[in-house]
Amino acid sequence: MIHAASIQQLEYVLRQEIANALTGADSAIDLDDIKFTLPPDNVIADYAVACFPLAKCLRRPPHAIAAMIATVLSGQPWIAQATAAGPYVNITLTAAAFFGTLLQQTAAEGPRFGFSNVNSGKTFLIEYSSPNTNKPLHVGHLRNNALGMAASNLFEATGANVIRAVIFNDRGIAICKTMVAYNRFAPGQTPESVGVKGDKFVGDLYVKFCTAESEDPSLMEQARDMLRSWEAGEPQVLDLWRTMNQWVYDGLQQSYDRTGCRFDLVQKESDTYLQGREITQNGLKRGIFTQKEDGSVWADLTPFGLDEKVLQRSDGTTVYVTQDLGTAVERFEKYDLDKAIYVVASEQNYHFQVLFKLLELLGYPFATKCHHLSYGMVNLPEGKMKTREGTVIDADDLLDEMRALAKEVMQTSSQEFSADELDDIAEQIGQGAVKYFLLRVNPKKDILFDPRESLAFEGATGAYLQYTHARICSMERKGEQLRTAPPDPSLLGNPEEREVAKHLSRFAATVIEAAEESNPAQLTAYLWQLAKSFNTFYYKHPVLQAGSADLSTARLALASAVRLTLANGLKLLGIDAPQKM
Repeated sequence: MIHAASIQQLEYVLRQEIANALTGADSAIDLDDIKFTLPPDNVIADYAVACFPLAKCLRRPPHAIAAMIATVLSGQPWIAQATAAGPYVNITLTAAAFFGTLLQQTAAEGPRFGFSNVNSGKTFLIEYSSPNTNKPLHVGHLRNNALGMAASNLFEATGANVIRAVIFNDRGIAICKTMVAYNRFAPGQTPESVGVKGDKFVGDLYVKFCTAESEDPSLMEQARDMLRSWEAGEPQVLDLWRTMNQWVYDGLQQSYDRTGCRFDLVQKESDTYLQGREITQNGLKRGIFTQKEDGSVWADLTPFGLDEKVLQRSDGTTVYVTQDLGTAVERFEKYDLDKAIYVVASEQNYHFQVLFKLLELLGYPFATKCHHLSYGMVNLPEGKMKTREGTVIDADDLLDEMRALAKEVMQTSSQEFSADELDDIAEQIGQGAVKYFLLRVNPKKDILFDPRESLAFEGATGAYLQYTHARICSMERKGEQLRTAPPDPSLLGNPEEREVAKHLSRFAATVIEAAEESNPAQLTAYLWQLAKSFNTFYYKHPVLQAGSADLSTARLALASAVRLTLANGLKLLGIDAPQKM
């Protein structure tokens, strides 16, 4: 009989047994070439092994290798069945080995079940959110923040040291537009005096500027003058700039606190742009960049399939990519990073191609460690959002709407909730619906966000996962007396129980894959499949009324493993797992 403390150890032993089954072949077997997959839905087995990767080194046909493996494994006392199916081997473990290992591991590891150390010793910096200080967060920022938080959590779950970074775009022409608008439309007013959240107050001024600019073109020149005055350090301009930025910071922090968004490193472009200017001047001296007759500094990137890029305007002011050069250098000087990941929308794909190429041309060895996690746009049924036209959906407004919708759904439930419970759980469901909906799609794809669809309690939604978690919590409360006795895993093993266990066994591997590809959608899909398999099992097989206390105890332990996995997975996605819904 085998004794393994984790499903990963059990799989390692199984790989060794397969390698041993092929001993005497012409070449040694690399254990990494033995990969486990889920068998097809019509096959009742715990693992499937494809023999194609082994055929080349063994110089034998895959079906012959499968037959050899099946013959040897069938003699193992902890393997119930091993069957060759063409080039595949389908393997079923004994209930004691498979369920016993899973139940023991989940109980022992608890909140760390699914975690690994594959990235131990590595340090990743993940930049996300990075808003402008001229407007509040909108629904696009919600996708950015959800991706950044989930990617950070996934890397931490694989053992990496993660630095969550934000760069506030707190200077430049857009910020100067809000300052001009304040002097023109709201002199002397404050967010408190008009009862508006600080970032919303400043954002409204930006929209007013863009609207008025079409009728008064002189406003744009006023904004340019304001930018030149800012870079010249005029005290009055700097005082207004600091005041208005602080209004935005205070408002943004409220939004961050609400959604659980946090940062370890906070940078501001007003601090890093000077270093970017120094880097530009150094590149000019080294002949990497050129200066034109009007005094502007350019990089010729045409040999690399890109365009010429201005780094410093003729009036001495810098551009975004110049500031990003300073930001990148500051980060790699401060930390020994293995990778720096920029979570930024696909509209900036070209910008990051330019940035990374400039870092390479300047000779920074860390240029190859920079990665752009590009994501698609978030659209609503009403169409594409535009900040300057005031058609952007404010993140706080959307979350308020989602909470209200969730409360409507909860009030139709047969369960009773106190007023505080109703508000707290509705907030968790509303946020969970938004985050799951934004994360369930491959980051590269655009999203059409439908609030009501995201709150459905059936299908691939956050609410479905949260409801499954809450259902198991209720089951555990009702069967508390059963949880005092150790479960007998040998009592488990029907097809639905095995389907649940197969998904449980894939959790750690899924977390690793999602981290490696910076794609939380892999985890969202996994959690939905796990919840779906559990609910299929639950509808077909009683848990608390299974016919015997021992069987109920075993099934409840399996359900508890699912609940733990859902809670751990949702936490990695930044989603709460309510115990009651």
